[in-house]
Amino acid sequence: MPTISRLAHTKAVLLFASTMTVMSGAIIAPALPGISRHFSEHPQVLIQLILTLPALMITLFSPLMGYLADRFGRKPLLLLMLSIYGLAGGAGFLIDSVELLLASRALMGVAVAGILSISTTLVGDYLEGSERVRFLGLQSSCMALGGVVFINLGGLLSDWSWRGPFLLYLTGVLLLPYAWAMLREPHSQAGAKAIHAEEPVKVDLGRTALAYFTGMLAMMLFYMFPAQLPFLLSEQGEISGLAIGIALSTAAFTASIVSFCYGYYKPFLSVMTIYVVGFVLAGAGFFVVGTTHSYTMAIIGAAISGLGLGAFMPNTTAWLMRITPQRVRGRVFGGFTATFFFGQFISPIAVAPAVVWLESLRNVYLGMGVLCCLLAIFMGILGKTYLRADSRL
Repeated sequence: MPTISRLAHTKAVLLFASTMTVMSGAIIAPALPGISRHFSEHPQVLIQLILTLPALMITLFSPLMGYLADRFGRKPLLLLMLSIYGLAGGAGFLIDSVELLLASRALMGVAVAGILSISTTLVGDYLEGSERVRFLGLQSSCMALGGVVFINLGGLLSDWSWRGPFLLYLTGVLLLPYAWAMLREPHSQAGAKAIHAEEPVKVDLGRTALAYFTGMLAMMLFYMFPAQLPFLLSEQGEISGLAIGIALSTAAFTASIVSFCYGYYKPFLSVMTIYVVGFVLAGAGFFVVGTTHSYTMAIIGAAISGLGLGAFMPNTTAWLMRITPQRVRGRVFGGFTATFFFGQFISPIAVAPAVVWLESLRNVYLGMGVLCCLLAIFMGILGKTYLRADSRL
């Protein structure tokens, strides 16, 4: 059993590792105009892929990373992924070819898939009960706040050079010795190879699939703000980049507060109740954004939706940890990471036809509000029927 001091260091490693996954896209977002000017001979879609390609690779490779973590151990794979993350991400500072830059971003996306899947799995391995619940809230909060911080850091460095933000990825290499010294392989996992021939571990496929689907929907809805809100605000008149940045940060900020407080309100609310309340608040925020023509009210709407969606990641993660045997946690959380980031990847793709069908982006926000209300009703019914046992968790 680790001492309190060692456990504190272990938690710090897991928080840093989790937060680094947000950096995969946030850091270079402000540098995209500079990258586009430097590679002006290439089509715009290739430049945009530099930002979005890691999310696709995370979706594709997270299940494999979860399997490898269960098969060969959490710590060795996490250390390898931190090395690849730092080297592949930092390589963008030196690369002068779009093709090579895309290749390095793809490789970094594979590393992010491993880092997030394994670090979340280790939370379940190391911590239990209320301590685990509080840490999951802190982890999600740090990830949400990290997006705000890293966008600004990337912006500062991109004012110096479009290559500047890529240097921040070297933090993966800097974290490596700290992680090597402080992390330990979970005892039951270390002996997994010896008991690998035992009877298969049973996974509750129905609940696991529902948790995956809920996480994907939450991320898809949350990314309605960074991906679509700037365009909606621009329809209301000329608006500065700073004002847009403040509006985008609002949802992330309120989400981080709700995530941070998860361990304090979870003892009083069940998993299903948190989902119902979360969808109601998210829907209310979408209705406000969709009906208002005021910048201030749009910010308030985004803040309300952030309050609702902010609890979804720690709530879903805690639920999965309760229903998943330790021996297969790596695979289960690899799948969760994949579906979670798939929601981010698919968000703008899903909105494009919805805008055509509903005739305006404002109507899409209203439609998402209706969808959230229906999902709240659906979760409420499940909590009274199929998932009655989970209403007591």
